[in-house]
Amino acid sequence: MTRQTIIDALWHGRDPFANPPETLRPLDLQGWRSVHPYLDEAVQEWRPGVVVEIGTWKGASALHLARTMATSGVPGTVIAVDTWLGAVDHWADPALFAELVVENGYPSLYRTFLANVLREGMADRIVPLPLDSVNAAELMRLRGVTADVIHLDAGHEEASVAADLRAWWPVLRPGGLFIADDYDRLGGQFPGVGRAVDAFCAERGLEGPWSFKGKAKFLKPGSAG
Repeated sequence: MTRQTIIDALWHGRDPFANPPETLRPLDLQGWRSVHPYLDEAVQEWRPGVVVEIGTWKGASALHLARTMATSGVPGTVIAVDTWLGAVDHWADPALFAELVVENGYPSLYRTFLANVLREGMADRIVPLPLDSVNAAELMRLRGVTADVIHLDAGHEEASVAADLRAWWPVLRPGGLFIADDYDRLGGQFPGVGRAVDAFCAERGLEGPWSFKGKAKFLKPGSAG
Protein backbone atom coordinates (compact mmCIF):
# COMPACT_ATOMS: atom_id res chain seq x y z
CA MET A 1 0.00 0.00 0.00
CA THR A 2 1.58 3.28 -1.10
CA ARG A 3 1.51 6.55 0.82
CA GLN A 4 -0.89 8.00 -1.75
CA THR A 5 -3.23 5.03 -1.34
CA ILE A 6 -3.20 5.62 2.42
CA ILE A 7 -3.96 9.33 1.93
CA ASP A 8 -6.78 8.45 -0.45
CA ALA A 9 -8.22 6.02 2.10
CA LEU A 10 -7.84 8.07 5.27
CA TRP A 11 -7.71 11.70 4.08
CA HIS A 12 -9.96 11.53 0.98
CA GLY A 13 -6.92 12.34 -1.15
CA ARG A 14 -5.91 15.50 0.73
CA ASP A 15 -2.26 15.42 1.75
CA PRO A 16 -1.98 16.79 5.32
CA PHE A 17 1.49 18.16 4.52
CA ALA A 18 0.33 20.15 1.49
CA ASN A 19 0.59 23.95 1.72
CA PRO A 20 2.67 24.11 4.94
CA PRO A 21 2.82 27.40 6.86
CA GLU A 22 5.55 29.81 5.84
CA THR A 23 6.93 29.86 9.37
CA LEU A 24 7.60 26.52 11.05
CA ARG A 25 8.23 25.95 14.71
CA PRO A 26 11.85 25.15 15.67
CA LEU A 27 12.93 21.52 15.54
CA ASP A 28 11.99 19.83 18.83
CA LEU A 29 12.49 16.07 18.87
CA GLN A 30 11.81 15.42 22.53
CA GLY A 31 10.96 11.77 23.03
CA TRP A 32 11.52 8.66 25.12
CA ARG A 33 13.05 5.44 23.71
CA SER A 34 12.57 6.89 20.23
CA VAL A 35 15.62 4.92 19.09
CA HIS A 36 15.35 1.28 20.13
CA PRO A 37 16.53 -2.10 18.78
CA TYR A 38 12.93 -3.32 18.47
CA LEU A 39 12.10 -0.40 16.14
CA ASP A 40 15.18 -1.04 14.01
CA GLU A 41 14.37 -4.75 13.86
CA ALA A 42 10.77 -3.97 12.91
CA VAL A 43 11.97 -2.20 9.75
CA GLN A 44 15.00 -4.27 8.83
CA GLU A 45 13.49 -7.73 9.39
CA TRP A 46 9.79 -7.16 8.65
CA ARG A 47 10.39 -4.65 5.82
CA PRO A 48 6.90 -3.26 6.42
CA GLY A 49 4.78 -1.48 3.88
CA VAL A 50 2.72 0.10 6.67
CA VAL A 51 3.79 0.88 10.22
CA VAL A 52 1.21 2.35 12.59
CA GLU A 53 2.37 4.27 15.63
CA ILE A 54 -0.29 5.04 18.24
CA GLY A 55 0.90 7.86 20.44
CA THR A 56 3.37 9.99 18.45
CA TRP A 57 3.90 13.09 20.64
CA LYS A 58 6.41 15.25 18.72
CA GLY A 59 7.27 12.54 16.21
CA ALA A 60 10.72 11.41 17.32
CA SER A 61 10.08 7.66 17.07
CA ALA A 62 7.94 8.00 13.93
CA LEU A 63 10.81 9.92 12.33
CA HIS A 64 13.29 7.26 13.44
CA LEU A 65 11.15 4.56 11.85
CA ALA A 66 10.82 6.62 8.65
CA ARG A 67 14.56 7.31 8.46
CA THR A 68 15.35 3.64 9.07
CA MET A 69 13.00 2.72 6.21
CA ALA A 70 14.77 5.19 3.94
CA THR A 71 18.29 3.99 4.79
CA SER A 72 17.23 0.32 4.61
CA GLY A 73 15.58 0.65 1.20
CA VAL A 74 12.12 -0.17 2.57
CA PRO A 75 9.40 1.71 0.61
CA GLY A 76 7.03 1.92 3.57
CA THR A 77 4.86 4.53 5.28
CA VAL A 78 4.41 5.38 8.96
CA ILE A 79 0.85 6.27 9.98
CA ALA A 80 1.18 8.46 13.07
CA VAL A 81 -1.94 8.28 15.24
CA ASP A 82 -2.44 10.81 18.02
CA THR A 83 -4.93 13.38 19.22
CA TRP A 84 -1.96 15.63 20.06
CA LEU A 85 -3.99 16.64 23.13
CA GLY A 86 -1.91 14.69 25.65
CA ALA A 87 -2.78 11.84 27.99
CA VAL A 88 -3.49 11.84 31.73
CA ASP A 89 0.18 12.14 32.70
CA HIS A 90 0.67 15.10 30.33
CA TRP A 91 -2.15 17.00 32.03
CA ALA A 92 -1.18 15.96 35.57
CA ASP A 93 2.52 16.89 35.29
CA PRO A 94 3.16 20.67 35.01
CA ALA A 95 6.34 20.19 32.96
CA LEU A 96 4.66 17.86 30.46
CA PHE A 97 1.60 20.09 30.35
CA ALA A 98 3.80 23.00 29.24
CA GLU A 99 4.94 20.89 26.25
CA LEU A 100 1.35 20.87 24.92
CA VAL A 101 1.76 24.61 24.12
CA VAL A 102 -1.80 25.65 24.92
CA GLU A 103 -3.08 28.45 22.69
CA ASN A 104 -6.48 30.01 23.36
CA GLY A 105 -7.30 27.22 25.78
CA TYR A 106 -6.38 24.37 23.40
CA PRO A 107 -3.13 22.34 22.93
CA SER A 108 -1.21 23.11 19.75
CA LEU A 109 1.31 20.25 19.87
CA TYR A 110 0.23 19.03 16.41
CA ARG A 111 1.96 22.08 14.90
CA THR A 112 5.22 21.01 16.55
CA PHE A 113 4.86 17.50 15.12
CA LEU A 114 4.17 18.78 11.59
CA ALA A 115 7.14 21.17 11.77
CA ASN A 116 9.45 18.37 12.94
CA VAL A 117 8.45 16.09 10.07
CA LEU A 118 8.84 18.85 7.49
CA ARG A 119 12.19 20.03 8.87
CA GLU A 120 13.49 16.45 8.83
CA GLY A 121 12.38 15.98 5.22
CA MET A 122 10.22 12.94 5.99
CA ALA A 123 6.78 14.13 4.87
CA ASP A 124 6.88 11.60 2.03
CA ARG A 125 7.21 8.77 4.56
CA ILE A 126 4.72 9.79 7.26
CA VAL A 127 0.95 10.26 7.29
CA PRO A 128 -0.55 11.78 10.47
CA LEU A 129 -3.99 10.66 11.64
CA PRO A 130 -5.26 13.07 14.32
CA LEU A 131 -7.88 10.86 15.96
CA ASP A 132 -8.18 9.07 19.26
CA SER A 133 -6.86 5.52 19.21
CA VAL A 134 -10.15 3.61 19.09
CA ASN A 135 -11.67 5.76 16.35
CA ALA A 136 -8.47 5.65 14.31
CA ALA A 137 -8.47 1.85 14.46
CA GLU A 138 -12.11 1.73 13.40
CA LEU A 139 -11.45 4.09 10.48
CA MET A 140 -8.57 1.94 9.28
CA ARG A 141 -10.72 -1.18 9.45
CA LEU A 142 -13.51 0.54 7.53
CA ARG A 143 -11.09 1.75 4.87
CA GLY A 144 -9.24 -1.55 4.55
CA VAL A 145 -5.86 -0.28 5.73
CA THR A 146 -3.86 -2.97 7.54
CA ALA A 147 -0.52 -2.73 9.34
CA ASP A 148 2.57 -4.92 9.15
CA VAL A 149 3.96 -3.43 12.37
CA ILE A 150 2.20 -1.57 15.18
CA HIS A 151 4.04 0.52 17.79
CA LEU A 152 1.81 1.39 20.76
CA ASP A 153 2.90 4.31 22.93
CA ALA A 154 -0.35 6.03 23.89
CA GLY A 155 -2.09 6.07 27.30
CA HIS A 156 -0.41 4.35 30.24
CA GLU A 157 -3.40 3.35 32.36
CA GLU A 158 -4.24 -0.36 32.34
CA ALA A 159 -7.76 0.13 30.98
CA SER A 160 -6.52 2.46 28.25
CA VAL A 161 -3.77 0.07 27.13
CA ALA A 162 -6.17 -2.90 27.18
CA ALA A 163 -8.63 -0.96 25.00
CA ASP A 164 -5.86 -0.03 22.56
CA LEU A 165 -4.69 -3.63 22.27
CA ARG A 166 -8.22 -4.86 21.55
CA ALA A 167 -8.87 -2.07 19.04
CA TRP A 168 -5.65 -2.46 17.05
CA TRP A 169 -5.25 -6.25 17.01
CA PRO A 170 -7.68 -6.63 14.05
CA VAL A 171 -5.72 -3.98 12.12
CA LEU A 172 -2.46 -5.94 12.39
CA ARG A 173 -2.03 -8.43 9.57
CA PRO A 174 -1.49 -12.13 10.38
CA GLY A 175 2.20 -12.65 11.06
CA GLY A 176 2.62 -8.97 11.96
CA LEU A 177 4.67 -7.51 14.80
CA PHE A 178 3.21 -5.62 17.77
CA ILE A 179 5.48 -3.46 19.95
CA ALA A 180 4.32 -1.86 23.21
CA ASP A 181 6.30 0.92 24.89
CA ASP A 182 6.67 1.57 28.64
CA TYR A 183 6.62 -2.15 29.47
CA ASP A 184 8.38 -3.35 32.63
CA ARG A 185 7.90 -6.82 34.10
CA LEU A 186 8.74 -5.41 37.54
CA GLY A 187 6.08 -2.70 37.32
CA GLY A 188 8.18 0.38 36.62
CA GLN A 189 6.68 3.83 36.24
CA PHE A 190 3.60 2.56 34.41
CA PRO A 191 2.67 -0.84 35.87
CA GLY A 192 -0.70 -0.79 34.09
CA VAL A 193 1.06 -1.22 30.75
CA GLY A 194 2.69 -4.48 31.82
CA ARG A 195 -0.50 -5.85 33.32
CA ALA A 196 -2.52 -5.07 30.19
CA VAL A 197 0.05 -6.52 27.79
CA ASP A 198 0.58 -9.68 29.85
CA ALA A 199 -3.17 -10.25 30.18
CA PHE A 200 -3.73 -9.69 26.47
CA CYS A 201 -1.04 -12.21 25.47
CA ALA A 202 -2.28 -14.76 28.00
CA GLU A 203 -5.92 -14.46 26.90
CA ARG A 204 -4.98 -15.14 23.30
CA GLY A 205 -2.36 -17.79 24.01
CA LEU A 206 0.37 -15.77 22.34
CA GLU A 207 4.07 -16.46 22.71
CA GLY A 208 5.81 -13.77 24.69
CA PRO A 209 5.75 -10.95 25.26
CA TRP A 210 9.48 -10.56 24.87
CA SER A 211 10.85 -7.42 26.48
CA PHE A 212 13.99 -5.31 26.31
CA LYS A 213 14.81 -1.86 27.67
CA GLY A 214 11.28 -0.62 28.21
CA LYS A 215 9.51 -2.15 25.23
CA ALA A 216 7.68 -5.44 24.72
CA LYS A 217 6.97 -7.27 21.48
CA PHE A 218 4.79 -10.15 20.36
CA LEU A 219 3.58 -11.60 17.08
CA LYS A 220 0.14 -12.13 15.61
CA PRO A 221 -0.23 -15.78 14.58
CA GLY A 222 -0.61 -16.63 10.92
CA SER A 223 1.04 -15.65 7.69
CA ALA A 224 0.54 -12.64 5.42
CA GLY A 225 0.61 -14.96 2.45
